[in-house]
Amino acid sequence: MKETEQKQRQKFFDAIIEYPYIRDDGRLELEPFCVYLSHCFGFDGILEISPQPRDVYLLLLDIIRETLGPTDANRYIRHQRISDWTPDMAYIFPEKTKTCIHPSALVHVSHIWIYGIGHDLMRIPEPAEGGKYFAWVKEDWLAVHTFINGYHNAFYAFQKRIDKARIAEKGYSLFEALHLSRRKNIDFDEAEELLKARHASYQAALNRIEAAINDGYFLEAITLEECLVSNCLFNFLDNVGVRLTNPSFHTLLNKILTSDKAHQELPTELFTAIDEWRQARNTSIHGYVTSRSDGLDQSRADFDVMATSTARQGRDFCQSIVAWYELECVNFIRHQFPSKRSGNIH
Repeated sequence: MKETEQKQRQKFFDAIIEYPYIRDDGRLELEPFCVYLSHCFGFDGILEISPQPRDVYLLLLDIIRETLGPTDANRYIRHQRISDWTPDMAYIFPEKTKTCIHPSALVHVSHIWIYGIGHDLMRIPEPAEGGKYFAWVKEDWLAVHTFINGYHNAFYAFQKRIDKARIAEKGYSLFEALHLSRRKNIDFDEAEELLKARHASYQAALNRIEAAINDGYFLEAITLEECLVSNCLFNFLDNVGVRLTNPSFHTLLNKILTSDKAHQELPTELFTAIDEWRQARNTSIHGYVTSRSDGLDQSRADFDVMATSTARQGRDFCQSIVAWYELECVNFIRHQFPSKRSGNIH
């Protein structure tokens, strides 16, 4: 292969990796997706089995209309006139318009569409058992697999960003609710109610901690803080597959920092600081007995200072850990599929 051709192939592949599947407003621009997909088949040397871009385009529109009905289809499919259209854009936008698909439609039909590209348009036999919806894409189709897998990751990442942004308003994550409903084999609505109740209990605990500190009940605050942090850590570990029975506070912290199953990017500095706080918590509780038994005013004064500081620091850790958990829980459902391909370009 000539060096110029190799550079062109690398340039195209780099463009595929950086392809902006989903706009900032969540919409998919349909025409360029269909054209680039066809180019990917050409890159992989299998253009003869590639569906026509127009067929890929019409397939999605038909699925949206059939699945959601004409009213919603008209709301979710927008044809925008391209004001600065030029003739060199005709191969992607021949009608001088761009078709933009609303994310609400994609949530319902995206997987059906991608599945249909392979099994309806390309006539690839359907698998005997269920599995990955784009399993028809062979991993040695370097560009096609990179493009379709990239779309899958980009759309799920977008949905998770929206889910995270709405947790404060809703009080729970839709992705965690889906994960819980599958894991416990319960209805999605029931999972939602369980997560709403948990969120309410977390907020009630935070309010009670604040009240205890304000009233000078520092040991009560510290005890509540340990319970709240432990609950968040236990729930996280349980949801990523680490099973523990009546673990201690120390065990939870140790497991979350060392377990291979807790594979999300963890705020290790936060957990390390909480472990240091755990030791201060032990000192505060033990100091209570000492300060009450030796009769020394200085001991009681020292205890009050340490207990006050520990309680207030624990309150801050509780707020941080609850915020972390309620954002991290969207990742209990992993959306990325591991690849077995080397990814070399020839």
